[in-house]
Amino acid sequence: MAEFLLLVIPVVAAFYFILVRPVVEQQKRRRRDISRLHVGDEVLTAGGFYAVVLDIQTSEGGGVEITLEPAPGVRLRATAEAILSITTSESDGAVQQRRKAGSA
Repeated sequence: MAEFLLLVIPVVAAFYFILVRPVVEQQKRRRRDISRLHVGDEVLTAGGFYAVVLDIQTSEGGGVEITLEPAPGVRLRATAEAILSITTSESDGAVQQRRKAGSA
């Protein structure tokens, strides 16, 4: 019985550290990134589009709807799950310059 436990415990630990823990960490990081999302941030979507966040609305059920602007005058509605990463925040000058260049 002790030999069996000596074999099973390392296998379970390896399973946890190789498969479960990275997924949990990724989910935490994603939730943190979405909660830090602000109007004016530039994001990369799951469809491969770079876009600027124009509006963020949270519904009573906890869902988040985000209005994105991938090009000047083009607006898209997306869910929080569609955001892969925040590429630049509103405080970065690159987003401000991109928006000015697009409207000029």
